[in-house]
Amino acid sequence: MKGHHAIVSVLAGAVLTSAAAGSAFAQSANGTWLRSNGAHVLAYDCGGGLGLKVVKSPEAGKVGKTIMCGGKKTADNKWKGTVLNLDDGQKYSGYVSVSGSSLTLSGCVLGGIICKNDTWSRIK
Repeated sequence: MKGHHAIVSVLAGAVLTSAAAGSAFAQSANGTWLRSNGAHVLAYDCGGGLGLKVVKSPEAGKVGKTIMCGGKKTADNKWKGTVLNLDDGQKYSGYVSVSGSSLTLSGCVLGGIICKNDTWSRIK
């Protein structure tokens, strides 16, 4: 019976290892995300890449505004593109990364030396 327990332990370890490895696979950014300010942002296919559009906001004038369109995939769960800051109307180099149920948007200036991050939670 000792051999039986060893086989079960090896199989259990293999299952846990493959489950952990599964979380490293590419995730889609597509869906609806909640910002800390209460706004809902839709991530979708836009211009051959990743798009981000405000679909609900406490600031009515921002609803329907596109933050990013055509973000290019640079790695699993990462995209790069131009981001429009709806507060100041300026465009920045932007980076999007997805990890589990979180999306982080980084807007950078000076070649990426200064970046501001905003992390959102997946709604659906």
